[in-house]
This record gives sequence, C-alpha cells and structure tokens, in this order.
Amino acid sequence: MTTTDPTLAERAQALHADMLVIDALQAAPMTPAHFDRLQRGGIHAVNYTTANITSDFAAAALDLAKLHKTIEANSDQVLLVRTSQDILRAREEGKTGLIMGLQNAKPLMDNVDYVRILHLIGVRVIQLTYNERNFIGDGCVEQTNGGLSRYGRRVVADMNRFGMLVDLSHCGERTTLDAIEASAAPVVASHANAKSLCPSPRNKSDQVLKALAERGGVIGAAFWAPMAYSDPNKRPTMDEFFAHIDYLVERAGIDHVGIGSDLGEGESREYYEAMFAHGGGIYPEVTQALGDWYDFDHRMVEGLETAVVFPTLTEKLLSRGYTEEDIRKIMGGNFFRVMAEVFDQGATSTS
Repeated sequence: MTTTDPTLAERAQALHADMLVIDALQAAPMTPAHFDRLQRGGIHAVNYTTANITSDFAAAALDLAKLHKTIEANSDQVLLVRTSQDILRAREEGKTGLIMGLQNAKPLMDNVDYVRILHLIGVRVIQLTYNERNFIGDGCVEQTNGGLSRYGRRVVADMNRFGMLVDLSHCGERTTLDAIEASAAPVVASHANAKSLCPSPRNKSDQVLKALAERGGVIGAAFWAPMAYSDPNKRPTMDEFFAHIDYLVERAGIDHVGIGSDLGEGESREYYEAMFAHGGGIYPEVTQALGDWYDFDHRMVEGLETAVVFPTLTEKLLSRGYTEEDIRKIMGGNFFRVMAEVFDQGATSTS
C-alpha cells in the first residue's frame, strides 16, 4: 500500500483544525447566525467591540449588559472571556470566547475609577482613542498629533493594574508611542496595517512597529479595504493583504503579528456610511483618497468579507512559505501570549 503526501489544502485544513485561532477585532453584531460563522471559521476567541464609539459610561454599561444576556442565551455557542483559561476552555468545548472590548475610552470620561468598574463588568480590552481626541490622547485624524495626557497615563497604569489590554489601533502617532512607553505590560494595535505600504492615517509607521515589538506587543493585520490598498483606484486583493503581513513580520518580527480582521458582518449600512461614506461621512480623511470602487458592499479586501474565510488565511500563509510554527503564532498564538500575560495578571491583582 502506498501513501501520497497531503496536498497544500489538506495540510492547511489539518493545521487550522489543530491550532488556536484568535481574531483581535470584530464589530459584527453578535447573533446566533454570526456565532455560526465564527465556528465555521474555526475562530476560538474574538475581541468584540461591545459599545458604540460615542457611548458614555451609562450607555456603554447597557451595551455590556446586553452582551452578557446574549452570551447567557447562546451558551451552547459562546462564552465570556475573563482570563486566558476561558479562551482555552472555549476551544475545548467547541465554542467561541467573546472578549469584551471598547474601541474608544469615552466611557471612562474623566474618572479613572471607571477602569475598575468596567473590568468587574467583564471588559478586557480598551482602545485609548477612536479617531478623534478624547481626555486620554489624540486619535489618528487629529492634526495636532498630541501625546498621551496625564490622565491618559493614569488610565494606562490602572489598565495594567487590573489586567486590561491597552489597544492603540486608532490612536495618533504620538499618543501611540507615548502609551507604548508608559505601559508596564505589552500593548496591541488590534486592527491596523503597515503605513509604509498604505498611507491611511489608520495604519502604523515603522517607528511604531519597532517600538511595539520591543515591548512585547502585537499588531493585528486588518481586512478593511481602506487600510490595505496599494493603488487607491483599485479594490485591494488578498495578495495585497498578505503583503502587509509579510511587511509586518519583516519589521516587527514573527512573534508580534496576528490577525485583527475588523469584520462587521451584519452591521447597518446607514450607520457605516454615516462614518465612512466615499470621501465623506464623519471621517473623510480615511476614505477620500479611494476610487469609485469603494462603497459599503466593497469595504473589505476582496475575498476576505466574512469570518468563514479564516481557514483560507492558513492555506495562503502555507503557500507563501510560512512554517507551521509561524502560522500558529500569526493565527492566534501571539495574541494569546499577550492576552494571557495581561488578563491573568489582572486576575491575580484583584483576587
């Protein structure tokens, strides 16, 4: 009896089924239909944007309570992540772990004590700013490029203390670099690409990539088309997305790159276009350079429109010559390492 070597697709399928997979950012409404997509994609944990970016503390608390109810009602598919062990448990039980995250620190307002309260509710990731300035620092579209405020340093210190992951994806350059330096724990850019390949204000410079890696952090490569193009007049392809991964690995190192898809399957067209309409919306700086190809239906890299495609990422990485060990790191291992260090420190400090 003779045996044949497995095909690339077969190797990828086996590897994907055997490894831990984490998506460092999704904003898709958490529904049973989406939970099915997450499981079909083999995703064991996802950082979910739980509250609106404009929410104050009271509004965010209601959104967080709503997610608790959703998890309770769908406990056969999902569970809440408070520590790294919950991520491993989700994988063992065939579920997806939901990590409560905020894409703006606005719910903290000007009261650092809200960090403790949000941690108790279950929040484990807070992005310090969205695109604009807040009490903590400057977002990526602010022209002043101000740094981390004194209040922002207190917020970072308390996030370190309670075990909450500092996310810098939408932060401006100076605020990002200041926060990397100020944090006693590794920080992340959960969903961003390389500014050297795509000049979006949402992407990260080589200086940031170097600083992030030196402090043990991770950047998650994102599917969102306005952050992945090489030619603004053409919708980015999957090859262009993987060029970002290659570049991030080259600049930051294999231990500091992951996936943060930024998927928003099922989100409202009206809400999305109010923020990111072609050359308009609230943030024209992010989309005004794009050609006529860009609209709501083409907002993601071609071929990367759904969580179901995550096994394709594994196959593509294999085809580009990445080792199985490297792929395990990119697809979840690197983010798990940082989450374990940060989340579990918080469990110790609050016990």
